[in-house]
Amino acid sequence: MNKVWIAAEQAEGLPACVLVPTVTRAKELIQASGSRLTNASPLRRVVDLPNDFSRFPTQERERIETFVAWAQSQGAKDSYIAAHRRPWWRVNLRAPAPILMTYMARRAPAFVRNACGARILNIAHGLYPRIPLSETDLTLIIRWLNANVRLGGGRTYAGGLTKFEPGEVMKLPIPRLEQLRRMGVA
Repeated sequence: MNKVWIAAEQAEGLPACVLVPTVTRAKELIQASGSRLTNASPLRRVVDLPNDFSRFPTQERERIETFVAWAQSQGAKDSYIAAHRRPWWRVNLRAPAPILMTYMARRAPAFVRNACGARILNIAHGLYPRIPLSETDLTLIIRWLNANVRLGGGRTYAGGLTKFEPGEVMKLPIPRLEQLRRMGVA
């Protein structure tokens, strides 16, 4: 229910800490300058409420409760996804992924360094390296992926739309860091 959880006028007055900068459109990644998302200010905000509102001052808590009542009146509590959340209003966005990836288009995926710590909705995949990587190594990996991942690595549907499922993304071959460093992926 993006009409509820992507902040618009209904979210006015909510505490800033629950309005999370989030990539909500693939074009925000495709248009990222130099394969780096560096500025979260143009991104839309997603209302990401905690389980418990007691930590908020009275006025903020009342504003949050008003928003939750409004969201319920819009049918947000009855959506499939909300029915599987505890509590139903908790979007619970994942921690920012170091690398973001578009996954469905008529073009190869775009891989972008998430330098501003934005969150994502289900319009992108977040890549979380299993080991700590330097900024230089992340940049080398992103450059290699952007230069070498082709549409053929995903599933093509009617009309030429190609989708990269998480399992297919996990199988993308990435050279060892030592090899990437030697190649100096330009």
